[in-house]
Amino acid sequence: MSSDYRYPSHLEVVKRFWAINPAKNVEPVDLTTDPEYSGRTEYFEGGNKLFYLKLMNVTERDEHMYCIRITTNIESQRYLFYPGVTLNVTGLRVESPERVSEGNTTRLTCWTTCPLPDRPTYIWYKNGRCVDRNDKETNVLSLRPTRIEDTGSYSCAVRGYEGLPSPAVVLSVRYSPKNISVSISPSGEIVEGSSVTLTCSCNANPPADEYSWFKQKQFLGKGKDYTISNISSEDGGEYKCKTSNAEGQRYSSSVMLNVVVGPTMVHHAVIAIIVSCTIIFFAVSMVFLRRKKMCCWSQDRTAKQENIYSNMAVQTPTNSAPLSNTGPVYQDENQYASIAHHDDGSSASASGAFEEVQYASVQHRRDKVVKKALEEENVPYASVSFNRSPRPAEMLDDPSVIYSTVK
Repeated sequence: MSSDYRYPSHLEVVKRFWAINPAKNVEPVDLTTDPEYSGRTEYFEGGNKLFYLKLMNVTERDEHMYCIRITTNIESQRYLFYPGVTLNVTGLRVESPERVSEGNTTRLTCWTTCPLPDRPTYIWYKNGRCVDRNDKETNVLSLRPTRIEDTGSYSCAVRGYEGLPSPAVVLSVRYSPKNISVSISPSGEIVEGSSVTLTCSCNANPPADEYSWFKQKQFLGKGKDYTISNISSEDGGEYKCKTSNAEGQRYSSSVMLNVVVGPTMVHHAVIAIIVSCTIIFFAVSMVFLRRKKMCCWSQDRTAKQENIYSNMAVQTPTNSAPLSNTGPVYQDENQYASIAHHDDGSSASASGAFEEVQYASVQHRRDKVVKKALEEENVPYASVSFNRSPRPAEMLDDPSVIYSTVK
């Protein structure tokens, strides 16, 4: 746009610029310093005192009166050339309802102030992509019924002028809460005495502004989260939440909260039983091994002492060497299962001092020296009887001769 300007010849122009909508007693603002015009305005001069304004990326908001302002070398000599140039912006625009709800019918209208040919063809765009529709000769786009997927940015254009589309209008579809779910934290096994938090989540436009909690049909409270501290088995059961916004309300599916007995009593009891059983097992094992060891030791000692002779008769010979009182009473450790001992009357007193052993049923006729020596031998007999034959008295005092088989 351009305009000419005149001023007295004796003055010198110091500055000239374009301003919009000048007001009385208000100093106009240079468009190049206005944030809304900075970067999209240019000034240049033409012949015959013409001054030009180049405005780029024009929109409907640029509909104003544009005037030239000059300042001279005399401060009091400033000029505003009014009226200036009035700019009318024509073009396409999309009109949409203020509130768009799911399930309703939504109508978008493409308006223009431009002179158009008869029966123009309108093109609709959603998020920059052409929208397929049957009636392309009307300037209305109908969304029937309106779905959540219809949310997006819409613009329109006239065929033949696709390069001049309307500014985009954002369509936001409102809907009641959907995809309602309840989550339990911590997940997994819920133990008595612990703390549990239930969280209700959903998708909604506008976002849900109210949450209510229920156990079966019993109301529990409000809030997005519901926390149970020091939970017990009585808190187990089915829980659900209700969400609502300006478009409606809806319930979630029920979730089951299972509460199990805590590990304090049961685990401690199990551990105590295991420890007790282990201690008893080791104690019994030690007693058994100790007894077995003592039994083996006793049997080994007995086996060294025993040399069993069955059905043995002992008879003192008549022609034996003289017995010595200084030697040991016995030289062997033989055991006799059954011994027949027959003494005649003449040798009974002398042979009674020969030896002393342990008998089950035996008559002893020994002297004290032989008795003491035989007690140290500690030889047991089951049943023994002695059969003696006459022998010299001097031989009876020596117990160092032992006969295994003598008749």
